[in-house]
Amino acid sequence: MKPSAIPGYRLICFCAARLGLILLVSFSVATYLNHDTYKDFYGKKLFKLHTADLKTLASQMTIKLNFFLDQGNSEGVQDVLDASFGLFGFVITDCVKPQRSCPEQKIIYTSDPGLPWLHRPTVDELNGNSFVVLQRPMPVGTVTVTPDRYPGQIIGRLYVIKNIPSSFRDDYLHWLMHPFSDIGAARFYLRTILAFTAGALIIWTLTEFYFMLRRRQRRSMLRREEELRASVDSYLKQLMEKDSQITRLNEQSRKQYETYVGKIRSLEQKIRNEEEYRELAEQIIGELESAQTEQSSSYAAELERTREEIRELQEKVEQFEQSSSSGRESSYKVLEEAVRTRQFSNVFEQKIYETVSTSQQFQRGEWRLLNNFDVAPGRNYRQFTDFILAGRDALVILEAKYYVGTIESPGDFLNDIWISSSTQRKKIDCLWGENPYHQVNEYAMSLMKLLKQRSPWNFQIFAVIVFPDEADISRIGEHLGKFYRVTTLGKLLPLLDSIFAEARRFQASKNPKRPKPEQVEEMLRGRKISL
Repeated sequence: MKPSAIPGYRLICFCAARLGLILLVSFSVATYLNHDTYKDFYGKKLFKLHTADLKTLASQMTIKLNFFLDQGNSEGVQDVLDASFGLFGFVITDCVKPQRSCPEQKIIYTSDPGLPWLHRPTVDELNGNSFVVLQRPMPVGTVTVTPDRYPGQIIGRLYVIKNIPSSFRDDYLHWLMHPFSDIGAARFYLRTILAFTAGALIIWTLTEFYFMLRRRQRRSMLRREEELRASVDSYLKQLMEKDSQITRLNEQSRKQYETYVGKIRSLEQKIRNEEEYRELAEQIIGELESAQTEQSSSYAAELERTREEIRELQEKVEQFEQSSSSGRESSYKVLEEAVRTRQFSNVFEQKIYETVSTSQQFQRGEWRLLNNFDVAPGRNYRQFTDFILAGRDALVILEAKYYVGTIESPGDFLNDIWISSSTQRKKIDCLWGENPYHQVNEYAMSLMKLLKQRSPWNFQIFAVIVFPDEADISRIGEHLGKFYRVTTLGKLLPLLDSIFAEARRFQASKNPKRPKPEQVEEMLRGRKISL
């Protein structure tokens, strides 16, 4: 057997075992109730009803049978035997002896075999049963009495055969061998068993449905754990790379500082006799030392913060691995939140996250913030956005650009490169196209395709390019078309408020039934959503 077939085989075995157990319990309860039915049917009602009039019935039958036997009327005899059949059956033999034992007797009449006999007796079985002697009646009219046909002459025996099971066990075994029999309480047994069997099948179906839901939940949980482990590994790798990068930058800065100081000291040596140049050199060295100290402190603080994040994340991973089954879900949520909220490429992205996450709208649950979100799943390339801010009415792509100074372009802002001009001119990098506008437009188009595949709702898609407060964006302006905006960090929240207010007015007239923010996030992440 293939290994992949073993789980399915085990599942079938468990299902069959549960069905067998439920049927066994159901059959046991039905048997207990059938025992009460047996006692009620035979012991309380019918038995008392028939035995109370048994002597009268036997006396009446004897009179009729004496007459019909004397007349040789077989049809009349048979009618009497059949009419009185019930909990007792009747047999007539040809025995003419008054003694109890009559081994040579023969059965000449019985109640109709087609009647519901529990068991038809044989001649040998008659010896233990009670009987009534049948005698020739007194002659009526002008009937002549002869020596071989005189009144009171014994002409046969009437045996009364008990047609009641001796015990519930015998009656039940007989019914199990003949389940569709209509004798006695058998029809009640069948109804009870069928009712309990139907109930057992319903209970089994509900039980299997419950276990099926549990299996699906478990598979979903395992899949989420695997995704979380992959996210944790990826995040740890990013933090390690960031640690290495900061260490390398710090070392490069130190070497550069040493080079500058060496050159200045060389210059100082050449102009030692000129006091003015010496003071200037000392001033420059002091400024460089101050800048180096400040930069080293900044690198050290960021390095310590990064390493602290690594330690905290590793501790959460260990807590998740060691948590019990009852606490695993809460540990999972803590770890998932740690991975979800801290994967930032730089400090500026961290500031954007803190600005949005501390807003009143975010605290009230009106906004959901997704960072490092791939808007091109299933393709042969990746498009990771810095952030996607999700609300009921709109989705906003946030692209962080940490460039200070004046933001300008040698040509058209929509089609040419963007430049940051401060102490030096620097081209603004972007992953797609010539400028940040091209980049967010590409992200918006990919997000629109993703919504067509996953979303049952319509959304307006906006994009905001965020610069630090030190940047001057007056030359570019705040609007790049209808759906794209440019702003600084300090003005981000008011801009987002105006965007969502505009989207809310639009959706109120077009699509009044809106999803919850958490449903929007579930949809974007490709999870199953409940409408």
